[in-house]
Amino acid sequence: MTNIKFAIIFIFALILAGTAPQKTKAFDATTSTSTLTGIKELTVPPVPQIITEIAQAKAMLQGVSLNYALSPVYKNVKTSAKGGSASGGKKTGKTTQVLTGYNLTAKDIALAIADQNGNITITKGMLVGTTMVFNDPAVNVNLLKFNGVNSSFQVNQPQGGTVVALKYLISNPDTGSKTKIEKGLSESLYTPYSSQLSSPEVIAYGAAYLDGIIKNVVADLQNIPSTAIPGETITQAIPPAMIKSLVYAEHTDTSKVLSGDVVDTANQLNILFATNQGDTYKYSVSNDGYSSRGIAQFVGSTYLSLVSRHPEAGLNPDFVAGMQDHENSIKAMYLLLDDYAGTVRVKASQGFVSGHVFEYGAAAYNGGTARVASAVNTYGDNWNTDHSGEINTVQDQLSSAKSAVAGLKKQIKTAKDKKTKADLNSQLVAKTSQMNDLSGQLAKMQSASLRNVTVNYLAKIYKVIQYFNGTTV
Repeated sequence: MTNIKFAIIFIFALILAGTAPQKTKAFDATTSTSTLTGIKELTVPPVPQIITEIAQAKAMLQGVSLNYALSPVYKNVKTSAKGGSASGGKKTGKTTQVLTGYNLTAKDIALAIADQNGNITITKGMLVGTTMVFNDPAVNVNLLKFNGVNSSFQVNQPQGGTVVALKYLISNPDTGSKTKIEKGLSESLYTPYSSQLSSPEVIAYGAAYLDGIIKNVVADLQNIPSTAIPGETITQAIPPAMIKSLVYAEHTDTSKVLSGDVVDTANQLNILFATNQGDTYKYSVSNDGYSSRGIAQFVGSTYLSLVSRHPEAGLNPDFVAGMQDHENSIKAMYLLLDDYAGTVRVKASQGFVSGHVFEYGAAAYNGGTARVASAVNTYGDNWNTDHSGEINTVQDQLSSAKSAVAGLKKQIKTAKDKKTKADLNSQLVAKTSQMNDLSGQLAKMQSASLRNVTVNYLAKIYKVIQYFNGTTV
């Protein structure tokens, strides 16, 4: 196993409070006082005892069967005189129930609980909606927060117990035909995050896992040319340290990171990597309407387009399987960032700075290439800054100009003499010209400014980079 040595000294300093977008200075690799030294071979961390217990727990869960319950769904249909539906003959006014499908109403969940001596107990409960009930008299478990395979629990009995693994029925869809529901059921074994699993050894073990994945990806991509920086390879244009930071930023809470709680959120990911290895985020599907999947959080159309554009990379052509494979997912992430940055280079040739390639790609990853290119062309070095204050100022000026135009038009209507009207018309022409200029300026600023969510996204990445840059990983 290997680790990635971060040896980039960053020249930006973020002072962030809360989740409000802040002004941040873009990192310029061309003025860095140090460069990335590459990937060092380090000693593989020893396997922590809890990881051995988790492997044992998952093996025990393998043989546990999970049941589920389907409830039929009926609708009332008026019958005809001939006994058919109302459309097939004369209506009789009678109704009959017709089966239209099923709902998945309940399903089992199995937990593996380790007590303070490392003894493992297997218990089963029933999940109905987001409520779990465990009737096993040998255990006392409360569901604290439902989050699928990563739900959190409180174990009251056995004393000092921790849920070290669970077996869960992934379901998609939960309603429809019986065949469709049953076909969409799949068993999953996972270790949900728990602070009780945290230790320096576990955290180091998880970090080393991701370092090894990224090292393998870099080896696979090292000869592929970059579209962002012609003449360089993709791994030269985007250092692996940046990719690691992006992985962590993708799966950390924005508000916590921007408020300075980077260590805890990063460690939570390391614990998940340590306890689940290649299954980490395997079942992660966003509920934002885009159904982004896996560790890279790609949508299907983006991924399949990438597969088509980069046959040389050997990406898995199956979207779901590709997103469940960490090396394949991070390889896709690398390729997409470089593609996006290359598009920004073409669209914003005057303002493009090669030292900002990763940032351009990351911003486009969140907000699209067109807006990033417009921001670079319009704001130069301040392309990634929050410009809402400037936009609000112009908006206020435009509102004032519109009010002045409306007022002048009213005065012209009521003016009694030609000289007054002529003077007012002259003012109206000047004020209308100003209003049109402000309107154009505002439209340009709005289309060229990164959205707040993207500004915060970059700020979060900077925070994660700063954290890793200050530690040996």
